[in-house]
Amino acid sequence: MYKWVIGIVDARKECGYTAFVVGTKKGANIVDNGEQPLHERLVNQLRERIRTSMEPHSQIPAERDLAQEYGVSRNTVRAALAKLEMMGLIYRRRGRGTFVANPLSEPTDLSDTYSFTEQMLDQGRDPYSQVIYLQNFPATDYIAEQLQIPAGTPTYKLKRLRCADGVPLMVERTFLPGDRFPKISAREVETEGLYQLMLRKYDAPIADAKEAFFASLMPDKDAELLQVPLGSPSLNVQRTSTGLNGEIVEFTLSVTRADQFVYRVQHHVQQPTTT
Repeated sequence: MYKWVIGIVDARKECGYTAFVVGTKKGANIVDNGEQPLHERLVNQLRERIRTSMEPHSQIPAERDLAQEYGVSRNTVRAALAKLEMMGLIYRRRGRGTFVANPLSEPTDLSDTYSFTEQMLDQGRDPYSQVIYLQNFPATDYIAEQLQIPAGTPTYKLKRLRCADGVPLMVERTFLPGDRFPKISAREVETEGLYQLMLRKYDAPIADAKEAFFASLMPDKDAELLQVPLGSPSLNVQRTSTGLNGEIVEFTLSVTRADQFVYRVQHHVQQPTTT
């Protein structure tokens, strides 16, 4: 048995992607304590440097410059950077370089409840959702299958940009059965929030939700909305929500910034296992 937990990265910048080069410090050779491998000692020094003197999204010096600065080989630098990337402290942009990642905050338990607004408020952040559009269209075969309605059934498509503290975090495309939420309006969604509106106006609380996660490259239009370089990695989420009587009331496709979200799985072992 397992449950999903979700964590949001604590961004320090306002909306927009920023990157700037931090100059190297000459004569910062690694102290050889004879106990740790050389690349591990470099990892420790770079971690401290990132923690004390570098901002999120600031650029890490090139491998050649780091090798000269710390008096080590480029292979040692490459191994240290790979370890820092695995630890979530840095990230790479193809053709642009290596940058400082945002620090990860405490994860929120997704198995209890999920609401973007509630999660942000719980973390002391200021959430904001902008409705890009709300359209009525006949359900395609794919959307009909997801909502378990006949193809061609009137369906709403809601596209929103979700932000916190002025930082764009995700683009959401939500599909709702039209007959379940007649005359739903973009203004109500933007001012009240979708789930609160579904509960108050349509007596449709979310009773259960299933999610699937997968990595991808971000579509160009979403990258522009999220203010990240074209071709940036994204973590995508497919969400299907059901009401109290088991009917599907929502199907959502979310594109999230890979540098802003971390999804974790917590496994609960009921019986000891050796495999």
